[in-house]
Amino acid sequence: MADHSAAQLPADTAPRRVKTATDHAFDPLDPAVVQNPGPAYSQLAAQCPFYHYEGAEYQFHITSDYKEIRDKILSDNPYWSFKWGDGPADWDSFSDFGILTDPPFHLEYIAALRKGMTPARMRYYLPEVEAIAASLLADMQAAPEKRGNFHDLFALPLPARTMCFMLGADQALYRDYKRWADALVSFLFNDKDPNAEQALIQEIMPHFMGLIEERRQILRDAGIDEPGHEHWGTVLPFDYISLGLVSRVEGRRFNDQELFQICTAFLTGGQETTTSLLTNVVWRLLEVPERWEQLKANPDLVDNAIEESLRFDPPINAHFRTSLCPVSMHGTQLPEKSKLMFSMMGANRDPAIFPDPDSFRLDRPLNQSKRHLSFGYGVHFCLGAPIARLEAQVGLRRLVEGLPNLRLLGQPQRIDSWIYWGQRSLPVAWD
Repeated sequence: MADHSAAQLPADTAPRRVKTATDHAFDPLDPAVVQNPGPAYSQLAAQCPFYHYEGAEYQFHITSDYKEIRDKILSDNPYWSFKWGDGPADWDSFSDFGILTDPPFHLEYIAALRKGMTPARMRYYLPEVEAIAASLLADMQAAPEKRGNFHDLFALPLPARTMCFMLGADQALYRDYKRWADALVSFLFNDKDPNAEQALIQEIMPHFMGLIEERRQILRDAGIDEPGHEHWGTVLPFDYISLGLVSRVEGRRFNDQELFQICTAFLTGGQETTTSLLTNVVWRLLEVPERWEQLKANPDLVDNAIEESLRFDPPINAHFRTSLCPVSMHGTQLPEKSKLMFSMMGANRDPAIFPDPDSFRLDRPLNQSKRHLSFGYGVHFCLGAPIARLEAQVGLRRLVEGLPNLRLLGQPQRIDSWIYWGQRSLPVAWD
């Protein structure tokens, strides 16, 4: 790794004094902020775009500046590292493999996995996503009570079953996979018991290593010692575990840890955020019935609704990086190993980028809404963005066509995470 011991960020803006609670009180863990993060993060971005949070559990700086996040944090910045995880505290230890890496290794690693997220792969996944959505919709249409929790009936199983399909796992296991994903996320941001985390890993690992071994046995039975991409979808199934087995990084194959991390990355990244996208967009459309009517009258607005939802209600409030060296920001010297939180919720409401930023608008131009940072930017742009968009597009179109009288029955209840933003309960009814 390059020596960054003397490096600093180049001067970018006029120095601004870092504000703390004496100037502007902001606590991302405050129950009022957790319950309704949009206005709180919007106010923080407007009044204090660079803020030093000093809480009982965590201390970190927060930037809400759209251009700073996009151009100086996410665009292959050599000073802010992903190796200690995407949270306010270090995730175990320094990482040299898998998702939790920096360039140049990260670029090669993601390039290998991105082969499963190309437009051609989206066309391959589309029929299965359509079939899953149709099945879930048919179950809702056939339900005698014509009411229920949209999260459980549709928003959870659509991405969870799709993720199982993409991994090459049995879709009947999707509830277990979702339970595992929720537990992993809780360990990252809430639960501090390392023994419980290890117990969960011991439950998950044998399952996924078994799926990996099944594919290795297929290769052995076929007499293939050096599998390549020509065996993906021919000798091996067309799934992500098989892609991992035929891929190479730095001239070598993925090791078992990396293959296992591909599976766990799908567990956490391939489910909750897309589930939250679905609950958030349906909630915003139904809370103002005129929006739902507008979408029914013009289904071509589906993409506008999805991108505006991603802007207005990002499924993840913020991400974190760790400094590899002392860094100067806004006239303040941050020491090595400082934590920086960059707020997607705040940046997505920057009035210089998004006129009328605190309003959810179906008439917002699509090319404007899509400037949101909810999928990141640059080196760490979300690998799963194409499939998340595909699932949301298919799901929302199916709902508009099949449940035109969908409506809210009450207020939603958010998921249990101050970092993630979505609705755990969204009571709806239909005819």
